[in-house]
Amino acid sequence: MKGVVFDLLRQMAEESVGVLGWQQVLDRAGSDGLYVATGTYPDDELVALVVAVSEHTGLSVDELLYRFGQFMVPAFESSYPVFFHGFDHLLDFLETVEATVHKEVRKLYSDAALPTFEVTRSAANELTMLYRSPRKLCRLAEGLIDGSATRFSTPYRLSHDRCLHRGDDHCELIVRCEPGNG
Repeated sequence: MKGVVFDLLRQMAEESVGVLGWQQVLDRAGSDGLYVATGTYPDDELVALVVAVSEHTGLSVDELLYRFGQFMVPAFESSYPVFFHGFDHLLDFLETVEATVHKEVRKLYSDAALPTFEVTRSAANELTMLYRSPRKLCRLAEGLIDGSATRFSTPYRLSHDRCLHRGDDHCELIVRCEPGNG
């Protein structure tokens, strides 16, 4: 996992529990907390930090991952505004995550192990995202979708009927916007 993700988790945790709370999280996770944005760190270390933040805050791991996804969107827009330029609608943005955003991330971080999204636009106000990742961070993906909906001021509904956590080979995330709000 790239260091930028660890740094964003730190930022979110510090906003919630303060610097001292973050230090307690690091101690609980057995981490020194030294992460360089361009560095690559073991997935297990991120999992340990997420579990430690969950225990420290009382949020479930699923809820924490969802909120982390929400938190990441404005942070990504601040650091990488080009990813958001040219988009006025949520579904148009989500439709390009794999082809544009992930492509650019791979240019910046050639060793990044990103999830894959296969996106199909089934109607003007609906798209289906097939999420695949051995990390199974679909709740993070849901939070990223929600954060993106907030960014584009778009009311939406999300269906997640197929899931890696239930033995499916992918997660199926169906995003539906009100007509005219895609």
